[in-house]
Amino acid sequence: MKISQLRTTVETLLSSSPNLIGSYTLPNNVQIPAVYVVGQQGVPPEWKVNGLEVSIRQFPQIAPRSSVRTLKLSQVWEVILAQYTPTLDTLPVAMERMVRRFPDSTPRYFPGDDVAYERCRFLIPDMVVLNFLQS
Repeated sequence: MKISQLRTTVETLLSSSPNLIGSYTLPNNVQIPAVYVVGQQGVPPEWKVNGLEVSIRQFPQIAPRSSVRTLKLSQVWEVILAQYTPTLDTLPVAMERMVRRFPDSTPRYFPGDDVAYERCRFLIPDMVVLNFLQS
Protein backbone atom coordinates (compact mmCIF):
# COMPACT_ATOMS: atom_id res chain seq x y z
CA MET A 1 0.00 0.00 0.00
CA LYS A 2 1.18 3.52 -0.73
CA ILE A 3 0.54 6.61 1.39
CA SER A 4 -1.88 7.99 -1.21
CA GLN A 5 -3.93 4.77 -1.07
CA LEU A 6 -4.01 4.80 2.73
CA ARG A 7 -5.00 8.48 2.88
CA THR A 8 -7.79 8.00 0.32
CA THR A 9 -9.08 4.90 2.12
CA VAL A 10 -9.12 6.56 5.56
CA GLU A 11 -10.57 9.83 4.26
CA THR A 12 -13.35 8.03 2.36
CA LEU A 13 -14.08 5.80 5.35
CA LEU A 14 -14.39 8.65 7.84
CA SER A 15 -16.13 11.15 5.55
CA SER A 16 -18.97 8.83 4.54
CA SER A 17 -22.35 9.67 6.02
CA PRO A 18 -22.18 11.06 8.59
CA ASN A 19 -18.90 12.88 7.98
CA LEU A 20 -16.73 12.55 11.09
CA ILE A 21 -13.69 14.51 9.87
CA GLY A 22 -13.22 17.97 11.34
CA SER A 23 -11.70 20.93 9.57
CA TYR A 24 -8.62 23.10 9.48
CA THR A 25 -9.20 26.83 9.27
CA LEU A 26 -6.31 28.38 7.36
CA PRO A 27 -5.00 31.91 8.06
CA ASN A 28 -7.10 33.25 5.12
CA ASN A 29 -10.27 31.72 6.75
CA VAL A 30 -10.56 28.95 4.12
CA GLN A 31 -11.64 25.62 5.63
CA ILE A 32 -10.29 22.25 4.47
CA PRO A 33 -10.78 18.70 5.83
CA ALA A 34 -8.58 17.96 8.87
CA VAL A 35 -6.55 15.19 7.24
CA TYR A 36 -2.78 15.65 7.27
CA VAL A 37 0.12 13.48 6.12
CA VAL A 38 2.93 14.08 8.60
CA GLY A 39 6.39 14.18 7.04
CA GLN A 40 9.33 16.09 8.51
CA GLN A 41 6.95 18.71 9.90
CA GLY A 42 3.54 18.53 11.47
CA VAL A 43 0.45 20.64 10.92
CA PRO A 44 1.41 24.31 10.56
CA PRO A 45 0.80 26.11 13.88
CA GLU A 46 -1.26 28.86 12.22
CA TRP A 47 -3.91 26.31 11.12
CA LYS A 48 -6.80 26.08 13.61
CA VAL A 49 -8.24 22.59 14.12
CA ASN A 50 -11.95 21.99 14.76
CA GLY A 51 -13.42 18.55 15.47
CA LEU A 52 -11.71 15.27 14.59
CA GLU A 53 -8.23 15.45 13.06
CA VAL A 54 -6.69 12.55 11.12
CA SER A 55 -2.91 12.48 10.87
CA ILE A 56 -1.01 9.81 8.96
CA ARG A 57 2.74 9.22 9.04
CA GLN A 58 4.21 9.67 5.58
CA PHE A 59 6.39 6.57 5.76
CA PRO A 60 5.65 3.22 7.41
CA GLN A 61 7.93 1.50 9.88
CA ILE A 62 9.62 -1.38 8.06
CA ALA A 63 10.81 -4.71 9.44
CA PRO A 64 12.35 -6.89 6.67
CA ARG A 65 12.38 -10.68 6.99
CA SER A 66 14.17 -12.79 4.43
CA SER A 67 13.76 -16.37 3.37
CA VAL A 68 14.88 -18.38 0.36
CA ARG A 69 14.47 -16.19 -2.77
CA THR A 70 11.84 -14.08 -1.01
CA LEU A 71 11.95 -10.91 1.03
CA LYS A 72 8.94 -10.12 3.15
CA LEU A 73 8.62 -6.51 4.21
CA SER A 74 6.37 -6.02 7.16
CA GLN A 75 5.26 -2.40 6.99
CA VAL A 76 3.29 -0.72 9.75
CA TRP A 77 1.41 2.51 9.04
CA GLU A 78 0.52 4.89 11.86
CA VAL A 79 -2.78 6.79 11.82
CA ILE A 80 -3.77 9.06 14.72
CA LEU A 81 -7.29 10.32 15.30
CA ALA A 82 -7.45 13.30 17.69
CA GLN A 83 -10.62 14.97 18.95
CA TYR A 84 -10.07 18.73 19.28
CA THR A 85 -13.69 19.55 20.16
CA PRO A 86 -14.46 17.67 23.41
CA THR A 87 -18.22 18.26 23.13
CA LEU A 88 -18.35 16.11 19.97
CA ASP A 89 -18.28 12.35 20.36
CA THR A 90 -17.19 11.43 16.84
CA LEU A 91 -14.02 9.63 18.01
CA PRO A 92 -15.77 6.41 19.16
CA VAL A 93 -17.65 6.18 15.85
CA ALA A 94 -14.44 6.82 13.90
CA MET A 95 -12.62 4.17 15.95
CA GLU A 96 -15.35 1.63 15.19
CA ARG A 97 -15.15 2.35 11.45
CA MET A 98 -11.35 2.03 11.50
CA VAL A 99 -11.44 -1.30 13.39
CA ARG A 100 -14.00 -2.71 10.94
CA ARG A 101 -11.99 -1.58 7.89
CA PHE A 102 -8.58 -2.57 9.33
CA PRO A 103 -9.31 -5.64 11.51
CA ASP A 104 -5.59 -6.48 11.85
CA SER A 105 -4.78 -3.01 13.20
CA THR A 106 -3.71 -2.33 16.75
CA PRO A 107 -5.65 0.60 18.21
CA ARG A 108 -4.53 2.35 21.38
CA TYR A 109 -6.90 4.80 23.01
CA PHE A 110 -5.70 7.80 25.05
CA PRO A 111 -8.39 9.64 27.04
CA GLY A 112 -8.37 13.41 27.02
CA ASP A 113 -7.26 15.39 30.04
CA ASP A 114 -6.13 18.92 30.87
CA VAL A 115 -2.80 18.34 29.07
CA ALA A 116 -3.73 16.42 25.88
CA TYR A 117 -6.76 15.92 23.65
CA GLU A 118 -8.61 12.61 23.43
CA ARG A 119 -7.04 10.48 20.70
CA CYS A 120 -6.56 6.99 19.31
CA ARG A 121 -3.46 5.65 17.59
CA PHE A 122 -3.85 2.90 15.00
CA LEU A 123 -0.94 0.75 13.82
CA ILE A 124 -1.98 -0.82 10.52
CA PRO A 125 0.13 -3.76 9.25
CA ASP A 126 0.80 -4.10 5.55
CA MET A 127 2.82 -7.07 4.23
CA VAL A 128 4.82 -6.75 1.01
CA VAL A 129 6.43 -9.84 -0.53
CA LEU A 130 9.29 -9.51 -3.04
CA ASN A 131 10.30 -12.60 -5.02
CA PHE A 132 13.83 -12.94 -6.40
CA LEU A 133 14.32 -14.99 -9.55
CA GLN A 134 17.48 -17.04 -10.16
CA SER A 135 19.69 -15.72 -12.93
